[in-house]
Amino acid sequence: MKLPGFLRGMPQVARQEFVTNLKSVRLVVMALLSALLIVGGAFGFTALSSFGGPGGLPDVVVWGHAVYAANGSHVAAIWASDPYGAPYGGRLATFTEMRDGVTLGEVTTDANGFARLDVGTRQEVDASVRVGTYDSTTSIFFFPSPVNFSVATPQGDFDRHGRSDGMAVHVLNATGDPVNALVRVNDTSVGSVDGYGYLRFSLPVGLSNVTVEVAGQTETTAVYVFDMGGMPFASGPDLVLFIIASLSFIVVSIFAIVLSFDAVSKERVQGTMDLLLSRPSSRTGILLGKFLGAFGAVALPVTLVNLGGIGAIAAASGKAPTGGFALAFLGFSLLLIAFYVLIQLIMSTLAKTAGSAVLFGVLIWLLFNILYSIVTSVIGYGLFHGDPATLTRFMGLSGLGNPTSICSMLFMLAAPADLAGFTGTTMDPALPAAAAVVWFVFLLVLALWTFRRKAAE
Repeated sequence: MKLPGFLRGMPQVARQEFVTNLKSVRLVVMALLSALLIVGGAFGFTALSSFGGPGGLPDVVVWGHAVYAANGSHVAAIWASDPYGAPYGGRLATFTEMRDGVTLGEVTTDANGFARLDVGTRQEVDASVRVGTYDSTTSIFFFPSPVNFSVATPQGDFDRHGRSDGMAVHVLNATGDPVNALVRVNDTSVGSVDGYGYLRFSLPVGLSNVTVEVAGQTETTAVYVFDMGGMPFASGPDLVLFIIASLSFIVVSIFAIVLSFDAVSKERVQGTMDLLLSRPSSRTGILLGKFLGAFGAVALPVTLVNLGGIGAIAAASGKAPTGGFALAFLGFSLLLIAFYVLIQLIMSTLAKTAGSAVLFGVLIWLLFNILYSIVTSVIGYGLFHGDPATLTRFMGLSGLGNPTSICSMLFMLAAPADLAGFTGTTMDPALPAAAAVVWFVFLLVLALWTFRRKAAE
């Protein structure tokens, strides 16, 4: 089928631009970086909880105990270990007065991870241990009279499956030494502590009573495990996809700029613009070919990476995101690519050198991804500070002036109902949809007009 005259040269230019970009080092680097961030992030956000280290647990646990010397003096005793009971020996433990921060003393943990310091009559003491660059601190409170044994109990996601249904206890006797202790959960025995005084066990969902028994004496603690639905978060894989999409949109916009910043300026710098214009090709065809070639070169790796991210979520959680939500993620990523490729074609046409084109691209990215929200917030608060309702409407509508925000709005509007608490909006879906069309047409027309006027200069 013969194309209209104003599209002459478009297929040839598009093919050349696409192939050239596919062979570029920039594309390979950006694709690998995108895969690392999106696919790696999908696994990370799915498999790990949102706090602390693995499973929401600190890398180093300092188990603090209030024990008492024979003369009644208070002794701050600690055991330093990882969350799973492996001791950290030979580490410096620092003891400080909790209220005024005065250092009371420093003691190196023994081979079994224990350290003790006589703090006299002080009632509240902090103890910290540094392992590498990680610093962990615990607080120790002394009761008016000695107790027969002391228990420290962190709760967390020891199995790294998205639910804090694990618990560990560490038990010392009144003199600060490990002691034989039996542990029961809801009157069912879960075992006894090891030679360090440590035991780890699982808890059922709901309320449980954890009882530690030493020499016939008991101490019971009530703990609760929320049913978070397992991996990845309470709202499932759709929430992880929402988080990943927020990261992906940033990467996609950078990807489009990096790959297309010199689509036109390189022709001018290399002296090939006149040759390109002398061919039987229209300027409209050349510009559209540049757009389609750059768009395709960015869209191909981005789509593959995004599919990899969706697959990573499904593999790590055992459940795929909602189909329509996943398709919206893929589709609006492509729309964002189209926006930024067009923007960069305009900048590349205006720029006389590749360096200027890069600078323009960076400035445009900063404008739409950082500065725009700051400026509109300042304007909104300045104009409608005393009118919260109008301010809310203004902030919502101001997003229509930003192509990145438009894609985010459309994606959020496609979110399943169970994510309403995270992505809910009162905006009419027709507004961002219409804004997307207006932005695309405006950028396309501006790119064509700019190229027709500036390309041959």
